[in-house]
Amino acid sequence: MERIALVGFGIAGASLAATAPKGVELVVFDVAGRRCSSRVATGLVNPIVLKRRRVVWRAAEALDVALRTYPSELRSSGSIYEVLRTVQELNDWSALSDHPTMGAYLGAVHPVPGGVHGVGLGEVQGSFRLNVVGFLEHMRTQVDVRNESVESLEPMPDGAWLVNAIDRFDRIVLAEGYQARWTEHFWGPLGFARTWGQGLNVALTIDLGVMLHRSHFLLPEAGGGYQLGASFGWGIEHGDQDPPEANASQAEELLNSAREWVDGGIEVRAQWTGIRPNTQDRRPRWGWHPELPTLGMLNGLGSRGTLHAPLLAQELWDQRLGAASAS
Repeated sequence: MERIALVGFGIAGASLAATAPKGVELVVFDVAGRRCSSRVATGLVNPIVLKRRRVVWRAAEALDVALRTYPSELRSSGSIYEVLRTVQELNDWSALSDHPTMGAYLGAVHPVPGGVHGVGLGEVQGSFRLNVVGFLEHMRTQVDVRNESVESLEPMPDGAWLVNAIDRFDRIVLAEGYQARWTEHFWGPLGFARTWGQGLNVALTIDLGVMLHRSHFLLPEAGGGYQLGASFGWGIEHGDQDPPEANASQAEELLNSAREWVDGGIEVRAQWTGIRPNTQDRRPRWGWHPELPTLGMLNGLGSRGTLHAPLLAQELWDQRLGAASAS
């Protein structure tokens, strides 16, 4: 039985575990904490870049694998709805419904709920929300998890690896997120453009009941509250940083944005921050090392991690099987 170590267990690591081939032993090295951005992620699986009205890279393939990977009980039954503020926006939505690629995802226009400023809600077909923490916890029960960091990672002459000087593995797969300590050690700079985001947990005086997007997302939560966010900020220079503390200016930006299209009071109950493993070219990084073929990685998923992680994890395992067959 092939013994494989996964380093990191956010959405990338959990997707690797969920799509791993049968007949392998997976051991996870993960120290959960503030640097696990997946645990504060909104979990939206959305095939459309709503602000730019374009289809996300490899959306159809990614959606197909995501639906087969994520348990149905951890996925929302409702879609995301874009708030269309003007008749022109409504007409543009309808016109794009005939687009050869966009049309598959731009659904019907629905009435606007009371308290929302707009002329219609455009349904994003294929979209849903994943309970990310639920998925991470579900997958943790399927593997051997070591609550320890990797302090040394040594390649052996026969292609095997030694972790922390004592534990031998046939392969290593790095899924470290924005930290990328070992990934950048072996591959060099990955072209990160790490960004941080701040979100708010809020209470509203109106009941929306559906996931809405305008300038930011407003998402209903279990227990009656809503999640608003997230903001977008630069200044994360390296992977050793913790997420910044929540600050008043980012919170005010989010609140002012929501007040433009939502009536009633908005009460802030809590705030959170996280760092996105974005790359400069907005493309993920995944594959096996060209000189160390038993070393793989999946990283740079950015804000589309819940959409792309299962597809790229599956492709990584398929590449492993293809390489083994060729040899």
